[in-house]
Amino acid sequence: MDPGSAADVVPPTADHSGQQHTASPDPDSRAANGRDREGRAAEHRDAAVADSNRVIAAIADSWDHPRTMVGVSTLLDWAAEHGLDRQALLDGSHVEPALLPDPVALIEARQELAVIRNLVLACGDRPGLGVDVGARYHLTAYGHFGYLLATCGSAREIAELGLRYILLTFAFSTMTAHIRDGDGYVLAFDADDVPADVRRFTVERDAAATMQVQREVFPGAGRVPLRAARFAFPLDRPGDAAAYRRHFRVPVSFDAPRTELVFDAAYLDHVPPMANRHTAKLMTAECERIRTERLHRTGVAARVRAFLLDQTSLDLTLETVAERLHYAPRTLRRHLEGEGTTFRMILDEVRRVVAEQLLHDPSVPRYEIARRLGYQDWSSVARARRRWSGRTAVT
Repeated sequence: MDPGSAADVVPPTADHSGQQHTASPDPDSRAANGRDREGRAAEHRDAAVADSNRVIAAIADSWDHPRTMVGVSTLLDWAAEHGLDRQALLDGSHVEPALLPDPVALIEARQELAVIRNLVLACGDRPGLGVDVGARYHLTAYGHFGYLLATCGSAREIAELGLRYILLTFAFSTMTAHIRDGDGYVLAFDADDVPADVRRFTVERDAAATMQVQREVFPGAGRVPLRAARFAFPLDRPGDAAAYRRHFRVPVSFDAPRTELVFDAAYLDHVPPMANRHTAKLMTAECERIRTERLHRTGVAARVRAFLLDQTSLDLTLETVAERLHYAPRTLRRHLEGEGTTFRMILDEVRRVVAEQLLHDPSVPRYEIARRLGYQDWSSVARARRRWSGRTAVT
């Protein structure tokens, strides 16, 4: 069937399911949304496990991390080509225009969200806007990460390493790759923790960019066996589906339980034409280095975060950390408030990150996880995880 045909739009169903850095805006929003981000990510991964026990990979890192200027620059280039004012899109983002060409300058995720918000408002929040923009994120936009994907030994390895190092991209979705019986290889996108006014755009952009990268890693017609694209958002007017059909070239459904790209299961064994295990090993090491640097971030909050991540136990107070970092407690508290955060928020965030890492290692006993997180016993860990995820039970 012609990919441009309206018949390809499937109706909603209820089927199975060295760097420079600029200031981050919107600290209140960061505080409000930061409390349960890792818990939501864990919840989405657990949902995937419920679909099937054959989980291939899942994102462990929060989307709230520094990223290069490439993501914003791509947004601005697209906007300029469509007659929009580049400078107007930067309003309120605190992104320095002079740094846009800098390949190593970093901005915070919420600065990119501010630009996205301006773009969505300028375009009337039309369905498919994120798909149109996401198609512009080519493999070359991702630096070492893109080179790693191109040299992986299989599509399965692309999923595993791609989600491991997703922090090197501009994604906001929490992604899970798994095999679902009767459906094939499914890549799911969730964004419950992304601000509602830009959620649809970010998920559309992530899904479209993912497909664009897959096609560039496996060039040639039909090399990427995508079978269906499903979006969790409604589509009020069938005519709005044109952007989706144009980019994904498969049947597209809306108002689905989750946003998903569905591929043939055999695709996981496909070998990219530029696969090279030696280069992939080099790129993996480089991506690991960059990931570690990004996790440590910048500023006083970054120093606190990096210090906490390096400790063998997180049973620490602000006074103890202030002394170790050579601050008076009041001075440290004031610096953190100036950066839109608090010691308690950073400690909670680090505990979530460390817990996520330790819980993925079955060799680490529960009492050791509790000790590492600075809790007296496992029941305290369980209560913390319920608070992070908003769930009523923790296994």
